[in-house]
Amino acid sequence: MRLRRLGKDLLEQAVDLYLKEAWPDGESETVHHLVTQLHEADRLMQLRTLFDAPLAKEHVPCHRYTLRLGNHRYPFMKFVVQEYLVAGEYFFSVDTHDELKVTPDMPDYEGWCELRRFNRELKGRIESVWAQAGLPTHEDLREIMEDLAAHEAGAPQTGRILLVDDEDEVARGLAALFRARGLEVELAFDGREVLPRLEQMGPFDLIVLDFCMPQMSGEEVIAQLRADERFQTQPVLLATASDIDLARVPTCAAYLRKPYPRELLIRMVDQLLADD
Repeated sequence: MRLRRLGKDLLEQAVDLYLKEAWPDGESETVHHLVTQLHEADRLMQLRTLFDAPLAKEHVPCHRYTLRLGNHRYPFMKFVVQEYLVAGEYFFSVDTHDELKVTPDMPDYEGWCELRRFNRELKGRIESVWAQAGLPTHEDLREIMEDLAAHEAGAPQTGRILLVDDEDEVARGLAALFRARGLEVELAFDGREVLPRLEQMGPFDLIVLDFCMPQMSGEEVIAQLRADERFQTQPVLLATASDIDLARVPTCAAYLRKPYPRELLIRMVDQLLADD
């Protein structure tokens, strides 16, 4: 949805629906105060000051605004309004914001895994409720991408890509775009699917890999690939919305910061395929 149409009424509706799912017995005092400020704001600029946003000096190609609304079990979950893949089009999503590195040897590992499952299920429910209410979500993004694919085929390409992203609708929209350019595209929605897919189908010309996934992160996927002599040179384009230490994933062919415009992704993919 265009930003000029994304008015206060839609933001309030989205936040209210979020709270009903995330805080069934009423939100915390901190969140209640934040939501009260949201409702009392009478100008767009006042609304924007409530959201975390990129700094002007960062020169981001796409804008992402977040509001930490949490849930009754976890205070760091975020309500997200972001411009993604299509310039000027904004969509609502939920960022579980639970990417802490907790390993099996830590005492709280099982509890942390259960909490992450809860957060993922809650994210799905909130985004489904938004879609049912006709609010702009990644379902709309997929439909826009599928429509654009029919008009933006570009120069024919050859190659096989594995797209790995737990955001199903985003992955399907990107797949349509790449297939329209002649590329063969396989989809995976969990990092645990990557190695079995490569064992079954062999190396791909490129893997476009999301960093933050619930069952196996992009970092863990890359470590698994590099530990297998069959896939040590498999090219990987890593996409992330998080601030990460790139030294943790030194063998990636390239990195892409989310949210990004589709034109940037296409250019990077074209370049990486040409270099292969």
